[in-house]
Amino acid sequence: MISGCQDRQTSADVSNIATFNLPNTHGRAGGACTAALLEVLYSVDNCTQLSFVEVLMHMRNILNNRGYSQIPQLTSSRRMDVRESFHVTPPNAYGQR
Repeated sequence: MISGCQDRQTSADVSNIATFNLPNTHGRAGGACTAALLEVLYSVDNCTQLSFVEVLMHMRNILNNRGYSQIPQLTSSRRMDVRESFHVTPPNAYGQR
C-alpha cells in the first residue's frame, strides 16, 4: 500500500489537480499523493517496468517539485520485495481490470 505521507505528517488536498499532468482533470480537487501516483502511471508507457520503489521515488519527486512537504511511504502487513515490478493489481488476479 502507498500511504500519502509519514505518520507525523498530514496528506495534502489539491484544490485543482490540473497542476498535475493528468488527462481530463476539469479543475477537480483531489489528493496530492493520488494525483502524483496517477501522473507517474500516465507518464510511463508500461508502468510494470518500474519497481515499487521507483514509483514511490517518482511520486516523491513530483510532490517535492510542486512544493508539497508530505513524503509518501510504502507499507505492507506482509513481507514483499519492493524491487518487484509495480502492479495496480497482481498479475495472477482475475476479473475485469
